[in-house]
Amino acid sequence: MKEPSLVRNLYSKENLTRTLFRSLSAGGLPWLMARRNAGIGGILSLHRICHPKPYEFASQAGLSVTPENFRHILQTLIGRGYRFLSMSAFADRLRNSEGAPLERFMCLTFDDGFVDNYTEAFPICRELGVPMTVYLVSGFVRREFPVWSAGLEAAIAANDTVEFTWEGEELRLNARTMQQKRDAYFAFASRFVTAPPDRIRQICTELGVRYGIDFMALGCAYMLTPTMIAEMQASGLVEFGAHGVSHASLGRLDNNDARWEIAQAKRDCEALVGTEIRHFAYPYGDRESVGEREVGFCRELGFCTAVTTESNTIFASDRHRLLALPRLTYNGKYQNTPLLELLLSGTLPWLRRRLSRQMNVIDRLKTESAEPNQVGNA
Repeated sequence: MKEPSLVRNLYSKENLTRTLFRSLSAGGLPWLMARRNAGIGGILSLHRICHPKPYEFASQAGLSVTPENFRHILQTLIGRGYRFLSMSAFADRLRNSEGAPLERFMCLTFDDGFVDNYTEAFPICRELGVPMTVYLVSGFVRREFPVWSAGLEAAIAANDTVEFTWEGEELRLNARTMQQKRDAYFAFASRFVTAPPDRIRQICTELGVRYGIDFMALGCAYMLTPTMIAEMQASGLVEFGAHGVSHASLGRLDNNDARWEIAQAKRDCEALVGTEIRHFAYPYGDRESVGEREVGFCRELGFCTAVTTESNTIFASDRHRLLALPRLTYNGKYQNTPLLELLLSGTLPWLRRRLSRQMNVIDRLKTESAEPNQVGNA
């Protein structure tokens, strides 16, 4: 397997990215870009608020923001005059925004339903009066689907080598040093991300037997409990949405399975929260995971909004695509850089769009150059 060397290359790229972020900010680009690209606000996407432990490789990869930095983010936004909105308040305001000037706003969203949304984020938001929207993976929260990332972390942390069979291929990686353990985690996790739920459940069962890990029990340590959800709901500051049953990449499932993942998550979360679930977050949220089909399912099932991981600020025109909204992902790997400034100003989303367009042009040119010469073959 060649994945570990690729992962090491990613670490080098991360260092270059940090340097780039600081250079862009120091050069004043965010101030210039904000005039046209900041929009009227944004939807901030977060996962965990914690100090990850050394063996929490997934959280260290960018899913976690420290409580201190999280507080700083909120205080910065408050100081700049942003008004925090729940997703329901945001939808109402955007839907009725035609022709009316809007004050700058920010929606605070959390994916998956990690326990530290309650232990760390909720107290800070309650202190500052900031509303939250938490998208629950119902299978995780109901302890009905394995939290595979936590189980994989546990297996790698406790062993010097990790192995299992994937589609007939025996996978085996060294995991003696901490660097090898991180490499092994990402090499294996990349396969879980694209796998269907049944395959994930099967592999988790095999790993559990081989390494003595109870994947379902780990859910109790990592995910919100019904009691926590009830307290957060009762506060009036927290709104809950659905994020699938198993966090499957919907675009890789057939019609029946994809629709079931959305519809059943809605039913499960409504049973947990005790009220209608009106908001959805597409798992992974990229172009491979969400398209017109998934948007159609959300429309059919009566969702008010649905969010992707497309990177962009919000403009008034987004009222026409409430079921495919962009967000600003706050990546914990770069929390000690000017990341927030680059996101709020629209600088980073703009750069990503430009890079994506250039890559598409390059791919198209490669395809065209590889095609037979039509004149010569006539």
